[in-house]
Amino acid sequence: MSPVAIAEISAAEAATPSRGSAAPVLSGRTVTLRFRVLSAGHRGLEALRYARRAMLREEWTRGVLEGEPSLEDAVFTASDVSWSVPSEAIAASRAKLEALVVRANRALVEMPSAPRTERHA
Repeated sequence: MSPVAIAEISAAEAATPSRGSAAPVLSGRTVTLRFRVLSAGHRGLEALRYARRAMLREEWTRGVLEGEPSLEDAVFTASDVSWSVPSEAIAASRAKLEALVVRANRALVEMPSAPRTERHA
C-alpha cells in the first residue's frame, strides 16, 4: 500500500485581467497552486476523498476565518489539485493541503482492505 502524496507541479501564476477589460480590479493578486497526486491508487484516492470531506465538514461547521483559504475552492481530479488563492494565503493553502495528505494517509491505514475471496477446491 503506497501512501498518498502530492507534489507541486508548477510555479504559482498570477491571474491578471486582460488589458482590454474595463472591469475594476477588486482584489489583490491571485495565484493558482497546482499539485499532482502521487502514489495514491484507488484506495488512496478514496482516502483522499474521505479526508477532504471531513475537512470540508469542519470548515462548514466552524466557518473560515477572514482571509483563510477554503478547501471548498480547490478543484480535485484523480491526478491533480488546482487551487486559486489570494497571494497572501499561499502558505496557509499549502499547509492545509499538507494536513489533508496527513489525514488521507491516516485514513488509508485505518481503511479496511478489500475482502478476500476464499478458494475452495
